[in-house]
Amino acid sequence: MKPKRRTSLPGKPAEVRVPLALLSLLERTTNDLITLPSAALDALIDRTLADIGRLFGADRAYLFLASDDGTVFDNTHEWCAPGITPQRENLQGLPMGLLPWWAAEMMAGRGIVLGSLDELPPEAGAERALLEPQGIQSLLALPMRWRGRFWGLAGFDHVAQRRVWLADEVAVLRLVVSAFAQGFERRRLDARLGLASTVFHHAQEGIFVTDGERRILDVNPTFTEITGCRADAAIGRLQQEVLPHSDGVEIRRAVAAVGLWRGEIDHERADGQNQWLRVTVSAVRDERGEASGFVGVFSDITRLREQERQLRQLAYHDPLTQLPNRVLLADRMRQALARSRRSGELLAVCLLDLDGFKPINDTHGHAGGDRVLVELARRLTAVLREGDTVARLGGDEFVLVLPGLSSQADCELLLQRALAEVEAPIPLSAQVTVRLTASVGVRTVPPAPDDADTLLRQADQALYAAKREGRARIHRFDAEDERLAEQRHARISQVAEALQRGEMRLHYQPIVDLRSGRTLRAEALVRWARPGGPLVPPGEWLPLIEHTAVISQLGDWVLATALEACARWQLVQPGLGVSVNVSARELCDPDHARHVAAALARHPGLPPQLLQLEVVESAPMTALPSAMATMRACTALGAAFALDDFGTGYSSLAYLKTLPAAVVKIDRSFVAHLADSPSDRRIVQGIIELVGGCGLEAVAEGVETQAQARELLAAGCTLGQGYGILPPVPEAQWIDWLRQPPRPVVP
Repeated sequence: MKPKRRTSLPGKPAEVRVPLALLSLLERTTNDLITLPSAALDALIDRTLADIGRLFGADRAYLFLASDDGTVFDNTHEWCAPGITPQRENLQGLPMGLLPWWAAEMMAGRGIVLGSLDELPPEAGAERALLEPQGIQSLLALPMRWRGRFWGLAGFDHVAQRRVWLADEVAVLRLVVSAFAQGFERRRLDARLGLASTVFHHAQEGIFVTDGERRILDVNPTFTEITGCRADAAIGRLQQEVLPHSDGVEIRRAVAAVGLWRGEIDHERADGQNQWLRVTVSAVRDERGEASGFVGVFSDITRLREQERQLRQLAYHDPLTQLPNRVLLADRMRQALARSRRSGELLAVCLLDLDGFKPINDTHGHAGGDRVLVELARRLTAVLREGDTVARLGGDEFVLVLPGLSSQADCELLLQRALAEVEAPIPLSAQVTVRLTASVGVRTVPPAPDDADTLLRQADQALYAAKREGRARIHRFDAEDERLAEQRHARISQVAEALQRGEMRLHYQPIVDLRSGRTLRAEALVRWARPGGPLVPPGEWLPLIEHTAVISQLGDWVLATALEACARWQLVQPGLGVSVNVSARELCDPDHARHVAAALARHPGLPPQLLQLEVVESAPMTALPSAMATMRACTALGAAFALDDFGTGYSSLAYLKTLPAAVVKIDRSFVAHLADSPSDRRIVQGIIELVGGCGLEAVAEGVETQAQARELLAAGCTLGQGYGILPPVPEAQWIDWLRQPPRPVVP
C-alpha cells in the first residue's frame, strides 16, 4: 500500500499528515491577510470558511465574535452546505453564561473536538440541550486568540454523519483560526489609525500642542469653544499666558518626573466667565528621551462640579430641610461617642417625633406639611448650641445629638428649649396657624453602648415609651425600655416562626416602559399571610428583623421563590426579569453570593441576567469592602444591582461612583411632587442626567399619576413603577396582567 504523504509544518517536531489543499488554504489565507486591505477581511473569512467546510465535508462553518468585555457572543460569519438551514440571525447577543462549559474551554484556549455528542462531559448539560435539537453529530470549535486577546471562536459542524477530526488537521485549522484573529486585530488597529487622523479636529475635548519651550503650536476647534480664545490669539503664545494655571511649578515637576500630569484647574474664559477644567499635560519625547514638546487635553467640568455639589448635598443632607441625613448623622454620632469616651463628658442622643403631624398633611396638604418641617428644622438648629447636631431621619422624626454636657440638668434645659420652639405657633399663611407638640426619647452616655446604631436604637425605645405615656413629654431610656425590647424580640420570633410555617407570600409590582407600557421586570415584595386574618403589612414587622439573622433567612426564601416564579413567567413573556430586595445584613455577609449562586443553579434554563438585586439600605461605611465584595461576586454570576431610594441619604455620590450597579431607582418622595414642585423637578432632572452620564438606567418609584409620568418622560426617565400602574399583586393576578396587551402609562 502506498504510504500517505506527510507534510511538515514550521516549528513542529514531527511531520503533519494533512491534505495539501488545507496547507494551501493556510498559505493563501495568511498571504491575503497581509496583502488585502482590512475592509476585505469579512469576504476573506467567508471564503475561507466555505473552503474548509467543503474540504472536510462539514455541514456548517461559522464564526462567533466576543464582545469587548467577553460576556456576549455574536454569530458574524456562516457558511452552510446545501440543504442546511442558516442559524446566524438566531444567534446574536448570546450571553456567555448560557453555555458555561463551552465558554470556559474557549477562554482557556483548549478548543472542543467531539466525534459525537456522547463525548460531552456531564457538566455540559446546557451545551447538550442546545446541540441535540440541531441534529449535530460531530463538531470542532477552536478559539480565536492573538497575543493574549480572546476574539471569539470558529466552529465546524457535521449533521449528516459523524466525523473524526485528526490531531494534525486540528493543529493546522488552529493556525487558520489564529490568522482570523490577526486579521481582526489588524482591522482594529487600522480603525484606530483612521480615527487618530480626525481626533484632533473632531474631539469633544480641547487640545493644544506646544514646543519644548511650551509655546503653543496648534489648538483644535474645541479649544476655542471651551476657553473662548481664538486659535490665532493662542498660537505663538506661551501656555502659561493662555491657560495660566496649567503650567505651574508643581505641574512642570510632575511632567518632568513621570511625563504626565492630571488635575483640575480654575480658569477664566475670554468673556470673563469662571469655569473648571480637567486637564492632562503629557510630554512628547524624542529618540534621546528628552521632551521635545507637550500635548494638553482638557474638558469643561463646570457643570459636573455643580452637579457633584448638588449630589453631595443630597448624599449627606435631607433634601427638604437641608439637615444632616442618616449618613452624616451616623458619622456625627461616632465622633460624639468617641469624644465622650475620651473625656468622660455627658452625651445625649435624643429622638424627637412630632405628635399629630399627620392631620396637618391631611388638612393642609403635603406642601403645608413640608413648610412646617422646614420651619421646625430652622428653629431647632437655632435654639441649640453650635456643636450640637440636628438631623432628620425622615417623615416627622428628628435626631438631636448633644455632646459635651456637664449634667443631666443641661440636657433637660436644652430639650425644654427645643420643645418650646416646637410648640410655638407656626404660620402657614396670613389666616392659618398650626400648633404642635413633640415626644422625645433620650439615651445618655455614659454608660456607652458598643456602637452608634445601638445608641440610636435605645433612644428609639425611649421614644416609644414617651408615646405610650401620653406624648408631649421626654422619656429617658431605662429598664422598662429593655422590657419593651424583649417584647420586640418576641415579635421577631413570631416572624421567624411564620416563615418556617410557610405563612409568607410574594406579591409582584411591574416596572414598565412609560411610553409603551411594556413590562420589563417585576419587583418581588413580601407579605405575611397570618392564618385567619388579613395580610400583615411589611411595615409592621419587617423593620423589626432588619438587623437579625431572620432577615437573611427571609431573604433566601424570597430569592428562591421569586426565581421559581420568574421561571414560570418565561412561558408567558420570555425575557421578563425579577427584582429582589437585599438587606444591608445580607449585602455584608461574605456567604451571600454563594446563596445567590445556589438559587440560580436550581434554574439552569433561566438566564442569570434576569435577576436584579435591589440594595434597600446602605451598609455601614466600615463594612463597605465586604459589601463591595458581595456585589462584585453576584455581578460575576450575571445578576445586576439596583440602588433603591436614591437621593434619600443612603445612595450617596460616592456609592454611585463606586458600587457596581446597573440601575438607580429615584425615590418616590421626589416623584410625589414632581408635577407641582419646581425644586423636585430640578432634583429629578439632575439625578437622571448624572445617572445617564454614568451609563446607568434610571427607574422612577411611586408613579401614581399620568402627570408624574409625563414629567418623568420629559426629564428623560422612561421606566417607572407605582400604584398608578399596578399595585403589588399575588402571582395569579400578576400572570393575568402579563397576558393583557401593554397599555402606555402616558397615552
